Amino acid sequence: MEIRAVTALGPGGDSGLPGCFQAWEGGRLVGSLSLFVPLVHTAEVSAFVPPEYRRRGVFSALLRWAEEACRERGTAWVLFSCDGNSADGQAVAEHWGLALDHREFVLVLRGPRPALPAGPALKRMGPQDVKAVAALSGAAFGNTLKEALDMAEATLTDPARRCWGLWENGNLTAVASVGPAAEGLSIYGVAVDPVWQGRGRGRRLMAGLLGVLPREKSLVVEVDGENRRARALYEKFGFRENRRQDYFVRGL
Repeated sequence: MEIRAVTALGPGGDSGLPGCFQAWEGGRLVGSLSLFVPLVHTAEVSAFVPPEYRRRGVFSALLRWAEEACRERGTAWVLFSCDGNSADGQAVAEHWGLALDHREFVLVLRGPRPALPAGPALKRMGPQDVKAVAALSGAAFGNTLKEALDMAEATLTDPARRCWGLWENGNLTAVASVGPAAEGLSIYGVAVDPVWQGRGRGRRLMAGLLGVLPREKSLVVEVDGENRRARALYEKFGFRENRRQDYFVRGL
């Protein structure tokens, strides 16, 4: 069996770290593992092995290569993303003795969407706004300045993605990013300045965002299982639960 590393950039990706590892046998792709590193200390992995090649060490080989690459980079933790309804995925987590770190719910707003009243005007953010977006996101999510800057730059310089901001009296109070997804468009990085949290800025941001996004597209957002306030907000705009993602942690 041959393991191949494929370098690919993703949101917050690192050009020196492979984005995917592939297992090949007899000229056939028999397994793959995707690697996403949004933060310096944490990497997220998701893997797939065809049923006929399971229990043959394919996943173990892929994981060894991925973890070695992460160690060389200084990553301390690996998060395994697993569909909450996948019996096979849950069995793998149990076999490896992985601890559940957190859960996220994937909510979907199906398109085409009905027209909504005009929401607050949002500003399309560009490369010149990297510092402003990073400062707000870092404060909202608790990321380091470097992590926040890397994420903001990756989004604002990627032609496939967009970022919008809610400004009030010259102050950036909330931001949200949008990128391609299998279902349509993925909304991510939704952040409200801590100073403005609990004062309706998240609602204003979503109202404005739904006004600028194509109505024929379905929209997808992931919400932390503990964030009931955010989930309630999205549900008010018509988002409904589609599936659950479980994240299991493993130290390196």
